[in-house]
Amino acid sequence: MSLLRMALVMAGVVAAAGCSASANPPDTHLPLDAYSLGAENRAQVLRARFMLAEECMRRAGLDFRFPAVEPVTNLHNIDYLGWFDPEEAQKSGYAGERRNVSEDTGIPTYSGSDDEFRVLMGNVRRYHGRTVPPGGCMAEADAVLNRGARGVTQADIRKRFDDDEVPRFADSASDAASRDPRIAAAEREWSDCMESRGFHYSSIGQAVGDPRWATTAKDDQIVKPRGTRAEIDTAVADAQCRAETGYSDVRRTVYVEAQQRVIDRDRARLSVIRSLNEARLANSAKVLGSQPK
Repeated sequence: MSLLRMALVMAGVVAAAGCSASANPPDTHLPLDAYSLGAENRAQVLRARFMLAEECMRRAGLDFRFPAVEPVTNLHNIDYLGWFDPEEAQKSGYAGERRNVSEDTGIPTYSGSDDEFRVLMGNVRRYHGRTVPPGGCMAEADAVLNRGARGVTQADIRKRFDDDEVPRFADSASDAASRDPRIAAAEREWSDCMESRGFHYSSIGQAVGDPRWATTAKDDQIVKPRGTRAEIDTAVADAQCRAETGYSDVRRTVYVEAQQRVIDRDRARLSVIRSLNEARLANSAKVLGSQPK
């Protein structure tokens, strides 16, 4: 994840947290979404991937278990668009529940021993006398799911999934979008709106990160009161000003254009990714369908 994207997430994710369809969010889809699996399909592929990798690990003599996979259904791209749910602002200020940090990939965190990870990632050729497949058990699982992808080289089919590839394309678009003067102008208009309500912030990041309620690396040992009157009043004004100034609409226009430029530039690679996704989805259904009932 780029430093810019990390900053966007840290500044915007709390504000975006807890968003729900009932709060009438804007259209959160962006062009690069066409090259990623949706939440349900992504979870299906991950379940098959983990099941295949676990079978491989057992052949190596390791009883390794991945965590359960559930679809990540939080609003996608909300940190890019900067939309803030007014209902959450009124209820708890900026203190809503954080979105899942694995939203872009849907991959839950997991841990294991050094030996388990060596076999899983192929850092050894043999383990206790047993052959480890090239690239490890994860690569073996991914190769099964990649089979039959149209227009894809055998080298790509045998590779482990690069789960961050599409997010990196999105990062590239985000880097460009952040320099667009339309976003800076929208932020100034938001700041003027906040000023008219008696709140003095030059950026949304300053409001979300106000030290009266936000935790930083410098004071992460201090428990700060959340949902105070001051925080809620600020958050309500923030949500109102974003809506009144069309802040998220401006960001969406800029991000759509930036992502489309990335697609135009890297269309060949993105077509390979789409083909791999189609194969993974079809193959994962076969793998999971073969499970004993």
